[in-house]
Amino acid sequence: MTLDANIPQVADPKASIAEERKAPSFPIRELTYWLDGDKKVTELKEQIMLELERDPLWRVSDHPNLTLAETRERAMKKIRRLADQATSRPLEETMVRMSIISVVDPGFWTRFGVHFGLFFGALQGQASPAQLAYWMEKGAFTMQGVTGCFGMTELGHGSNVAGLETIATFDPNTDEFIVHSPTITATKWWIGGAAHTATHCAVYAQLLVGGKRYGTKTFVVQLRDTQTFELMPGVNIGDLGKKMGRDQIDNGWIRFTH
Repeated sequence: MTLDANIPQVADPKASIAEERKAPSFPIRELTYWLDGDKKVTELKEQIMLELERDPLWRVSDHPNLTLAETRERAMKKIRRLADQATSRPLEETMVRMSIISVVDPGFWTRFGVHFGLFFGALQGQASPAQLAYWMEKGAFTMQGVTGCFGMTELGHGSNVAGLETIATFDPNTDEFIVHSPTITATKWWIGGAAHTATHCAVYAQLLVGGKRYGTKTFVVQLRDTQTFELMPGVNIGDLGKKMGRDQIDNGWIRFTH
């Protein structure tokens, strides 16, 4: 094929980038320090990246070859590793580690965020100081005894919070809230962590007191026995199975029967 000499030729991107990197007009290392905010942060990032690179637990190249069960099992091992590090290492290091993992393994990061961002975030945002202290003591932060999921989305309502059908009726005789799924469309749907791993759920439900509706509130509901992982009475859960991506998250459906 003959190329028209009058038409500008497109440069080879790889070659041009390599050429530019040979002689930058600025000190690359100093710019890196500036972008990270401090030289110590850059060095900490590099240390963490080296740890992740050498740890087989964080290997991502074999993800396509893992079964669904193997993928989920590895995800839980990662969660345990991170939870242990979060409680034993400085907060600054933990935050940097999490930011790197969100780039290295975004699928896992979503799974990790279900507990810490959604479930624990609901506790922080909705609980009184005494209630939060209670759940912290139960292991909600360390995931030692409590693994949470976020029960908002319903089969018939998506994330239309005002339209949710799940009901939480206050029983003055027992001083308890009775959570119930009155219809098929009230089924909590696509709940990350529900299928196999969550022991508790931050459930969004319509509050009923004395027959009067008070709108959607959040209730912490135990799904499984924390020792045997058997479902609690009145709780039914199903596995939504393999997906096109994000298989480290065990999405499931939940129905409550009084």
